[in-house]
Amino acid sequence: MRPHTLLLTAALIAGTTATANADQPITQPVDLALVLLTDVSRSMSDREYQMVKDGYKAAFADPEVIRAILDNSKGVAVAYVEFSGRDEFTVVKGWDVLTDAASARSFGDMVAIATRTSSGNTALAPSIKKAAEMLTADASTSARRVIDVASDHLWDGGRSATVRDAAVAAGITINALPIIDARPIGTFDGRMSYAEWGSEGGVAFYRNYVIGGPGSFLIEVHDYGAFGEALKRKLLRELISSPGDDSLETFALAD
Repeated sequence: MRPHTLLLTAALIAGTTATANADQPITQPVDLALVLLTDVSRSMSDREYQMVKDGYKAAFADPEVIRAILDNSKGVAVAYVEFSGRDEFTVVKGWDVLTDAASARSFGDMVAIATRTSSGNTALAPSIKKAAEMLTADASTSARRVIDVASDHLWDGGRSATVRDAAVAAGITINALPIIDARPIGTFDGRMSYAEWGSEGGVAFYRNYVIGGPGSFLIEVHDYGAFGEALKRKLLRELISSPGDDSLETFALAD
């Protein structure tokens, strides 16, 4: 396949506050362009936010994730974005091209130490649209383009479906890590059970209205303490996926 140059710039996105290097185009071919779109709305406490940040640091320092990055011969372009309200969409780190262990660990470290950018309401659909705009600056690129949505927002009236469909039509895959902070009701066969209203409704929302595209999937996580492991499993799958891998799976992680 003839390599193309991936030209992506966060500066094209209206209403986005970007870091110093986020508005610089990537002028080298990459195998994967990945937007890590993370919900930091008011439903997430400071303690939960810190666990999410620790999860990013751990995932990008994990030896399996690093090996998967190295398997992408041209590298992986990645951006970490935080969102809450309609005008609260911030590129915190990126675009970074990860090609080795040092660049992967550095990315995770910088994400971990960045301060929280907002804590408003949850504008999920507009934020997915802006993330898609980050990935469509060069529509001719041969790189796989993926948006990761990590959020505890469990319903938006179906508004995300239209945005999802437009992104998929543009060649973007959307995966999700729904954080189902459901009410625990006890244990069954040694495993924690959760109230059905919290788990099933949230998973169905992400399956039906958020994820889409070749190889799209979601990983369900029931506890912020399990976020890092869920993120690792999601990254491993994204880093080794191919555009022809059209499958859907759901995983559940709980303490």
